[in-house]
Amino acid sequence: AAYPFDLPPLPFLTWARKAQAGHTSPLGLNIHPTYGLWHAYRAALLFPVAFDLPRHSSGAHPCESCVQKPCLSACPVSAFDGSSYDVAACGRHVLSEVGETCMTGGCLARRACPVGKAYTYQPAQMQFHMRAFAEARKKDV
Repeated sequence: AAYPFDLPPLPFLTWARKAQAGHTSPLGLNIHPTYGLWHAYRAALLFPVAFDLPRHSSGAHPCESCVQKPCLSACPVSAFDGSSYDVAACGRHVLSEVGETCMTGGCLARRACPVGKAYTYQPAQMQFHMRAFAEARKKDV
């Protein structure tokens, strides 16, 4: 077992992309054709040997047919431009009084994505992750 571990964060998004478990969204998060931006990778299985797995298709990239791309215009501080994410600007906003909407309801850019709306996290789960993000970003204020 590799848990608990004192390593830097593991590259779950990279591993998921290599496993064809979705595509890269304009926000940089993995997007799944069904679940949209509302899925996460919390663990990885480690094996002492390599073995062949059947090929898996990640399906059509849902962002390619999304003309308006509301995820890119929903952020009040324009933290996303389609190729990068201004983490510091996002952190400052979330920690400000006007960022309360994001703290209580989750990331507005992520919520703007039309894919996977039925799988949106519950408010308590979004608040948990936003509090963790805000705590980590206190250095930006």
